[in-house]
Amino acid sequence: MKKIFLLAVAALCWLPLQAANLPDNIYFRAMKDEMDRSLSKLRVEGSPKPYYLAYQLGFDHYYCTDASLGELTDGKDAVADTLSATAVVAAGTPQNDSMGFRNDRFSYAPQKRYAIPNSYWGIRHALWSLTDDGYIEAADSYEKKQTYKRQKNITDKQPDFTRAKQTSFVEPVSPFPVVPAAQMQQLAKILSAKGKAVDYLEDFSVRICLSQQDIYYLNSDGGHYQFTRPDSFVLVQADLRNREGYKETISRRITLPADHSLDPADLQAETDQVLQAAQQLFEAQKPEPYLGPVLLTPRGAADFLNELLVKNVRNVRPLFSAQAENDDSAGSFRTKTGMRVMSNVADVYDKPLLRHYKGKPLAGFMPVDDEGVAPEELTVVSAGRLQQLPRSRRPAADKQPSNGHARMSFATLPREALSNVVVQPKNPLSKEQMEQKLLQRCRELELEYCYILQEFPHGDTKTVNLAERIYTRDGRREPVFGIKIAEPSTRSLRDILAAGQEDTVTTFSDSEYRSYSLIAPSLLVDEIEILPDDKKPDRKPFVSKP
Repeated sequence: MKKIFLLAVAALCWLPLQAANLPDNIYFRAMKDEMDRSLSKLRVEGSPKPYYLAYQLGFDHYYCTDASLGELTDGKDAVADTLSATAVVAAGTPQNDSMGFRNDRFSYAPQKRYAIPNSYWGIRHALWSLTDDGYIEAADSYEKKQTYKRQKNITDKQPDFTRAKQTSFVEPVSPFPVVPAAQMQQLAKILSAKGKAVDYLEDFSVRICLSQQDIYYLNSDGGHYQFTRPDSFVLVQADLRNREGYKETISRRITLPADHSLDPADLQAETDQVLQAAQQLFEAQKPEPYLGPVLLTPRGAADFLNELLVKNVRNVRPLFSAQAENDDSAGSFRTKTGMRVMSNVADVYDKPLLRHYKGKPLAGFMPVDDEGVAPEELTVVSAGRLQQLPRSRRPAADKQPSNGHARMSFATLPREALSNVVVQPKNPLSKEQMEQKLLQRCRELELEYCYILQEFPHGDTKTVNLAERIYTRDGRREPVFGIKIAEPSTRSLRDILAAGQEDTVTTFSDSEYRSYSLIAPSLLVDEIEILPDDKKPDRKPFVSKP
């Protein structure tokens, strides 16, 4: 589908919103009309007026079907369509406003409403209500923020919200495909039936979802975007009890192409891989304490880099708070620009305009950021040193301008975050070379065996269940589960010895529900400490599975 790029650069002054380049549809008409009305009429005596508004509409279309052990457990009759609205309200002036302060009465999040009517007046009504509520919070936060700054004697003269060229990106919204419900239900049954004859599987389920979101955004400085974000997937999950009596779950989320197409042969192969992983987990044994080299497969490497690098390169400007001295949501690398944070084995980039990789859509595609700024490609790490951080229109202590990386979600107002993180090895090795390098390093350290991990603890996942011991003498392998990593540290980033040729795309969502993609190869890390977890075996069922 031909894309229409509208590059609209606003003057570098605070001018009224212009409508000349806005798409002509009910979404932008409703957003602009309510925005103009609110900016001109929303006033409360004794409180600062609103000076900046941003609205985002998300029109979600999805159809899902579920099956377990060859039988349908849920099959919708029709596509679900849900329109949601988000509103950002800033009160005061660009020099000194209500934003950037964590008010203990409210969460640091935009106003949000789901399931609003898909009509001009339905959208206007929702935006009116959200703006009214948002202004109450903004006025309260403004007063508390001023009190906080006086108490802390904060006299920084830089503006809270800087001027920035405003950009737009508009493309025709892709129609949601005609859903092949019967085909999807039959495929879910066939794939889930693969686990029916496996005794140790207590459940084997498959969910197939066709999904996309049509997104519309407008702010009062003129920045806007309209595009479609596909998010169709197949989720395969195995619930089992391994031979040592531990109840475990493994799952794999398979991203479908942007056109939502289903390839039964490919999905059969992916499902077989989950079954193989389940077999490995069933036969696995607990680890002994270990300290030494570890080879991370591409998926495990993605978990590793997300946990130790990406999480520390976000939310560059900490929030003020009267309740806490430090903002624990702010990335710990925000003050380390120019410092060595990683080995020189690979460079790391952030590519917000990268839309697809190997035929699959990327979750972090961002043609315009959530403050209306054109996003720049960032060199995050080069030669092992931290080079660039994501920036928003809310400058940090170093006063660097926005590079178009303000991102919001229903759980956070716009803050600095990465989008599509790409790891590029300098001298990539084949899978066989990576394993040989692992064994060579382990022999140098006179270790009996070393480890290959297909996962790394991340988020709520504290234990690794897909791993292998590989013996240095003969290359023999044994599956291992119940691995705990002892205090994962950013120091491990500097211990990376090699990177592989093969890579994978993994989708993550941070603690503030901003989704992004991470493209990572396998990594050989020189030293990681492994411990057995403290989980206990589960009670066996009184009666065996039918």
